[in-house]
Amino acid sequence: MQIRALLRTTTFRLSALYGLIFALGLVALLGLVYLRSAVYLTRRVDGILATEAAALVRSPPSEVEQRIDEALALDGQKNNVFALFTPVGAPLTGNLEALPPTLKPDGAPVEIGPTPSFPAPARLVARRLSSGEVLVVGRDVNQLQEMRGIIASALLWSGSAVILVGLACGVAFSITPLRRLQTLQEACGEIADGDLTRRLPTSEHHDELDMFAATVNYTMGEVERLMGEVQGATETIAHDLRTPLTRARAQLHRLQQAPSVSPAEIARVTAELDTVLERFRALMRLSELEVRERHAGFAPTDLTRLLADVADLYQPLAEANGVNFQVEGAAPAIVEADAKLLFEAVSNLVDNAIKFAGENGRVALRLGRERPQIIVEDDGPGIPEAEKTAVLQRFYRSRRDRMVPGSGLGLSIAAAIVRLHRFELVLSDAQPGLRAVIDCRPASVRY
Repeated sequence: MQIRALLRTTTFRLSALYGLIFALGLVALLGLVYLRSAVYLTRRVDGILATEAAALVRSPPSEVEQRIDEALALDGQKNNVFALFTPVGAPLTGNLEALPPTLKPDGAPVEIGPTPSFPAPARLVARRLSSGEVLVVGRDVNQLQEMRGIIASALLWSGSAVILVGLACGVAFSITPLRRLQTLQEACGEIADGDLTRRLPTSEHHDELDMFAATVNYTMGEVERLMGEVQGATETIAHDLRTPLTRARAQLHRLQQAPSVSPAEIARVTAELDTVLERFRALMRLSELEVRERHAGFAPTDLTRLLADVADLYQPLAEANGVNFQVEGAAPAIVEADAKLLFEAVSNLVDNAIKFAGENGRVALRLGRERPQIIVEDDGPGIPEAEKTAVLQRFYRSRRDRMVPGSGLGLSIAAAIVRLHRFELVLSDAQPGLRAVIDCRPASVRY
């Protein structure tokens, strides 16, 4: 597994980003704690120093040295600094050998490092006495500096730890998606090599990769179906159209040799050629439906009105064939569809039903009662269960169709229109006969 590929994954980048944001938040929190604590403790020390210095400043000048010596004796010269210097900076008494150059009388407190006379870091404040001498009061700030160091160390190590943990989690979380992505790439490679039956694997997580795989699998299913239909159509065209073309050629050859030509013989040749042209027109119609986007023609369509129009068109044909054609009324059902295309699909189903119901047969056209469905039912010979899927393919003609005129493309056109609408066409037994149902609820990709 390549490190660069791992680092480019969205999971790793998001994990690293969240880890960095968390680390910055933690650093900001500890930094705030550090600042608040350091400022509080520093101000507290400064307050104590100011109080002690003020007390000594208010003392009589002759007693200042004595008070400093008493304070140092009481403290043992461990935690406090007391010193007195002449106006020019010479030491008079105390545990500070020299006046620090940064320490100004009546100025801000300063911190100094350890000295031979006071081996610890101290914070000092200087006050000028009325006699001109300089009083220095200080306090050991070793604990304050240690606390600052502890907080600064916590800032450094906690921030580093959070960033490292974020990176480690990003790597750990990215390994599984990257492996799944590599599996998907391998499957896509097999598909690109020509295996249209290959599908992208999915998991039980139902995450974005599974959603993508389901979409691709649905697309590949459609591609496989179309490629199968193209292959089947090619073979069927070569087989099915050869017969009428051969007959037409033979008849034309005979007419060429004959001394005279009768109109009936020309009509037979024309009929054979019309059969070929009819099949090519149906093929072109299928190609138009499957290639051209016609969603711009979609609009709210009243199925009740559509069925009434189909009934008006096919009632005379049913009567001419001695078929009892029944249309059952229902409450208005509105669906989003291309009314002209849906009319064509229902017309093909009704035309097939009338054709196979035969004389004294029955054909029923109605809407579903529970959901928007268009149902076409006849009492003809029906379709064997094993052929219910095959009859939707181009040029397929079952054993019941051998003696019935037709191109074998009517159901294919109806199925193509239904697929364009993302509806569903279901063929089932009517006992006796066939029931064709167009379920007008849009289908969705499932995984």
